Amino acid sequence: MLALALLLAGPLTLEVPIYLGAELHEETLMNALRETARIFEPGDIQLRFDVSPDQSTTRPLVTVIVQPRPARFKVHGCSRDRHDHRLGHTQLRSRRITLWSEQVARAVDGNWDRKELPKVDHRVYARALGRVLAHELGHLLLRLNGHRDRGLMRSAFSHRSLTARGRRAFRFAEEDLQAIRETLLQAVAKNKSASFRPSDEREAPKR
Repeated sequence: MLALALLLAGPLTLEVPIYLGAELHEETLMNALRETARIFEPGDIQLRFDVSPDQSTTRPLVTVIVQPRPARFKVHGCSRDRHDHRLGHTQLRSRRITLWSEQVARAVDGNWDRKELPKVDHRVYARALGRVLAHELGHLLLRLNGHRDRGLMRSAFSHRSLTARGRRAFRFAEEDLQAIRETLLQAVAKNKSASFRPSDEREAPKR
């Protein structure tokens, strides 16, 4: 019955409120959200982003907060110093995703020993930021505490794969896309959140 429901549901839409605690150029943010949306398209899953929304009485399935850097660092070995290499974090219980914009910029630059914030190509930066958001959304929608051995949900990415134009390294496995659709359909069926709804029309990321 569930497999039949997946086939009959058609496109599914997830609304994603985003709160900015870090400065991001509008074009960079929009390009990042388009990159995220494209990663979900093969599963017929549409994302509607609402940047700095008004407070709602309905608790959304997911809330995204963009901050410059982690408040508490978790250090790892590096060539000459010790740095926090985390780019984002998902809290499954609170359904909250945090992205760290300066961390992503350092990952794009590839030099974690640089003291000042690097200046990076805004198009490459947006691509990387969108991919990190897709990965964290995957954690939440799959209810996944750990990581997969390969694909979008693996634990680490090389600098090259994070910034490359091709998306081969940033795809959901088919079984993960199906699991995400099951999560959305179950939420619709139980009416747990008004943030989910079946959609008969294709909708672009909100501008």
